[in-house]
Amino acid sequence: MKLLKKGAFKIIALLLLISTPYSCYEDEEDLNIIAGLDFTVATLNAEGNETGVIPVTSPPDGRMLFTIDFGNSNDDSDVFQTSGPMVIYNYPLETATYTITVTASLPGRDSVTITKEHTVIYITEPEPTPDSPIAGTWKFAPEAGAFGVGPGLNDVSWFSSSVDDITTRACLFDDEYVFGEDGTFQNVLGNDTWLEGWQGTTPDACGTPVFPHDGSASATYNYNAAMGTLTIDGTGAFMGLAKVINGAELSAPGEAPTSITYQAELSADGNTLDLDIQVAGDGWWSFKFQKNAVAPPPQPSALDGVWKMAPEPGAFFVGPGFNSSEWFSSSADDVTTRACFFDDEYVFNADGTFQNVLGSETWLETWQGVGADACGTPVAPHDGSTSATYSYDESAGTITLNGQGAYLGLAKVINGGELAAPGDAPGSITYLAELSADGNTLEVDIQIAGDGWWSFKLIKL
Repeated sequence: MKLLKKGAFKIIALLLLISTPYSCYEDEEDLNIIAGLDFTVATLNAEGNETGVIPVTSPPDGRMLFTIDFGNSNDDSDVFQTSGPMVIYNYPLETATYTITVTASLPGRDSVTITKEHTVIYITEPEPTPDSPIAGTWKFAPEAGAFGVGPGLNDVSWFSSSVDDITTRACLFDDEYVFGEDGTFQNVLGNDTWLEGWQGTTPDACGTPVFPHDGSASATYNYNAAMGTLTIDGTGAFMGLAKVINGAELSAPGEAPTSITYQAELSADGNTLDLDIQVAGDGWWSFKFQKNAVAPPPQPSALDGVWKMAPEPGAFFVGPGFNSSEWFSSSADDVTTRACFFDDEYVFNADGTFQNVLGSETWLETWQGVGADACGTPVAPHDGSTSATYSYDESAGTITLNGQGAYLGLAKVINGGELAAPGDAPGSITYLAELSADGNTLEVDIQIAGDGWWSFKLIKL
């Protein structure tokens, strides 16, 4: 069988003369030579487009005449005679089966004819496909509402990303979704992306991509504009959030399906792609992407800068109720005796990161392993080594610190309790926050156990 490329198909009838030394041609020998006529088809090049017809026996002196009929016409236009040179013939550009007939003639002997079928499979080169309208590199739209979820199509009442998420989840907003002209698809995530609890990260934070949602999938895509669908094929390949699949949200990376289909709508200018996908029940996730999107520079936060505890009586206190100082309130003397605490810095950076800058000493308490409350070397994870971020929701009046060991005020104070050991530090803490009109004073409150509330007053440097 011969596979042909587009263009003229060439059958090369190569007549190989096998040299067999002899001094005379006896009748019996001549009879054996012509009676044993046969030929095989051989491929003559690596590409497979040259083939040869090779006789099994042939006398060395060129006395035998070969007639080759390529079996393609009713006249003699495809019939050739030769004593050995190559014969080239072009078949029509179509798939068909032909009968090749080779007749050997030797003076004084009856001619011998053999036939073999040969199938030509004409393979046309595929017509170039139109450029895919979504081919290129896409990112989340750098705006509020880039992704959200709710109890219905285009309903994001359960959750919708905020402007702050562009900064606090920068590792997600810089992820690339690459659609190739050849139908391939790739998640390009870089060194980190947004990870969640189902991927083994507590709390949700930027981190090293987790297999199979790490961009290593060998994936393809199919965009059907008429149907309004986009299908991504390849275990671990996804759009938007890795956990979101058809009919569910993943509870473990190993549950990733081999294919995900999204409802898709491309804008008229081809630069915005809206995707929707139903998870469980009436739940729908929505994603908005922009082609070659560039995230805007981070917007300054009212908290940006360096803060310290206010150096005054009542800078921090606790009591059985909001803003109550009944149980304890810091004194004027504490500003001096706890100087290693009052000089601690709480740094809110413009890129959404947060730092506890404690210097060589801070205030330690017995739950941190010291014999008595006193100044001492910071104890991990409350030693400023945490890679942390923050989210400030001015309208809700809250500050959330993400990163184990990040805190405001006293390290032991967390939502719903006070730490008994450093290793119990949570991955996230949320405080109620009130910023003064001039932006230089920040009062934060946090409820611990029961009715207990801690309050801290910070000033901006």
